[in-house]
Amino acid sequence: MNNMDITIITDSGPHIGQGHWQRMLLFAWYCSHNGIPVTLVHKHGIAAPDGVSVRLSDSIPQNTSCILRDMRDSSKEEIEYLRAIAPVIVIDDCGEGRQYSTAAIDLLPNIYGNTANTFESTVPLFLYGYNFYQSLSHAPGTIAKDIDCFIYASTFDAALLCEALGTHYSFVCTDGRTFTTNIALSSSMQYSNIIAQSKVVISHFGISIYEAMLCGCHCIILNPTAYHDELSHTLQNTNVLVHHELYNHASVPQIIEIFKNFVEQAHMHVDTAHCIRTIQTNLKNFYDALRLIITS
Repeated sequence: MNNMDITIITDSGPHIGQGHWQRMLLFAWYCSHNGIPVTLVHKHGIAAPDGVSVRLSDSIPQNTSCILRDMRDSSKEEIEYLRAIAPVIVIDDCGEGRQYSTAAIDLLPNIYGNTANTFESTVPLFLYGYNFYQSLSHAPGTIAKDIDCFIYASTFDAALLCEALGTHYSFVCTDGRTFTTNIALSSSMQYSNIIAQSKVVISHFGISIYEAMLCGCHCIILNPTAYHDELSHTLQNTNVLVHHELYNHASVPQIIEIFKNFVEQAHMHVDTAHCIRTIQTNLKNFYDALRLIITS
């Protein structure tokens, strides 16, 4: 299995979020765990979590056999520079450089349409976040959904939502840095456990929504832009209820009514073992897709 030496280029931060970094960190961990040489290059430099034994570098090693670029819009010049080093596979890239890559993989919906080099898979390839997977892997096999709502408000002010939920519903709200809640949380409570324990998750379109759907949470997606809302429109999951809209403070009463309906129809447990198997299967599928692209 270790016939490739992979370099991953990714980024994170206020302008791009944490999803690209989290999913590439998980894939790098998977490669390392299975004896596949991998180097992780973060565009702005960041330390890997403790216990993740992957090579971190600020440059591409000379022995690279495959470059995996997971960021947003690429330029023609960037991709041509990278292709002079090794074959380049771009992930969720809608930039001009996409068509100059060796192949393009879309894990998220691509509302702009395929290019000639789009890799179309017959099996699921979606990659979840490293923190989500690791904390879920240490959770009980079955988790009861005893939190009414988890709000991940990194792109909007959730104060009015929290006030509206008040004392009638239990909630946990975070902007990615600080927590607000009306229940007692264990100091060791992990991010994935909060998602798994929640009946409804409120967030913008992003990796958190996919993680919530995997855990059987009904989802209310409050988007900052029309582009994110259009992406939300493509989501299909017969196991959960999904509502999406461009977020406006004036719509909070209507959002709360939707929320109440979602809580009434909530799943009461999540099978974490099934979630873990899904994540592991997708990781293997994704690696197999890379190997197929490079060797074909």
